[in-house]
Amino acid sequence: MKKIVISGYHGFGNIGDEAILKAMLAEFDKMDREMELTVLSQKPEETSNNYNVNAVDRSSLWKVVKTLRKTDILVSGGGSLLQESTGKLSIFYYLFIYFVAMIFRKKTIIFSHGIGPVYRSFSKKLICFVFNRASCISVRDKRSKEELMSYGVSGDKIDVTADPVISFKKFGRDKGVELFNTFGMYDPSLETIGFAIKSSKGAQVEEDFVKIINRLKEKPCNIVLIPFHYSEDLPLIEKIVKLTEHHIISINERHSVGEIFSMIETLDVLVGVRLHALIFSAVSETPLVGITYDPKIDAFLESIHEEAVCDIDTIDTEAVVSAIEMHLENKEAIKNRLKMDVFKHKVLLTKYNSGIEAMLD
Repeated sequence: MKKIVISGYHGFGNIGDEAILKAMLAEFDKMDREMELTVLSQKPEETSNNYNVNAVDRSSLWKVVKTLRKTDILVSGGGSLLQESTGKLSIFYYLFIYFVAMIFRKKTIIFSHGIGPVYRSFSKKLICFVFNRASCISVRDKRSKEELMSYGVSGDKIDVTADPVISFKKFGRDKGVELFNTFGMYDPSLETIGFAIKSSKGAQVEEDFVKIINRLKEKPCNIVLIPFHYSEDLPLIEKIVKLTEHHIISINERHSVGEIFSMIETLDVLVGVRLHALIFSAVSETPLVGITYDPKIDAFLESIHEEAVCDIDTIDTEAVVSAIEMHLENKEAIKNRLKMDVFKHKVLLTKYNSGIEAMLD
């Protein structure tokens, strides 16, 4: 029986990273192999209960080292694990895990990573050293491959696939409708516009989003605010609710990946700043309007023939409203395009997952 350790940003309440884990575990479940899966998690008991896997406290380096020593394969990913935009220490945590696996001569699979931004040359050299010794590498977009190659990682080792969450199927609208009714007065006869947003260190974005909502509310519609990183997004949502005089459906409780997916599927348009909100929207064939704060947003939008309307630090409220109206007017054509683009991503991901299965022999 193969023992596999999965490393990522798990157990922090970020619905995008939990969706990544759920998607990865689903792919392993499809493989006709006996295997023992262990997830490194900030909340191991919660992760174990939610996904029916072994889980180890990722903050205990001693437990992490012991777990890696006993494993056969380390799977790292997906997500933006190697970046310095949210802090300069986390990148060394993940590099430490790679180094330990290398010392114990374990196979290392770098799975569907988004790379960068990485600013320090020392960090780039460490990434190059580790990745050139990995068993296989996949990244979720072309920009990430170019970034790794600029560090000195061999391009022949890098496959461009897609984010694991692309593999999901639709969840259906029923749960989303039920939750919208639970958290506010939802009128199914009206168009529904959802917001999956985040705060910014460089601007007071709540006032901009209130202006957008006030403009949209000039004609009857449902407005829904959905937190993706609950602890970070809820304070912003609460500020917006207080600043507007209009009725808003505010999702102010934690929900599962499936429940959030169903909410997104119930929308007519999603305005997204969070990457996985945009990915959920694409998989659900819900037209989306992207606002960027990181190159990973631009890379994903480019892959589905979209582009960001503006940057989170300089929100153009008129441009966002115009983009929403355009997406509502062309909803069916956009749905068909998203369906085709997501299918292409699924094909790439399926092909790469077959290669991973072969490594388990």
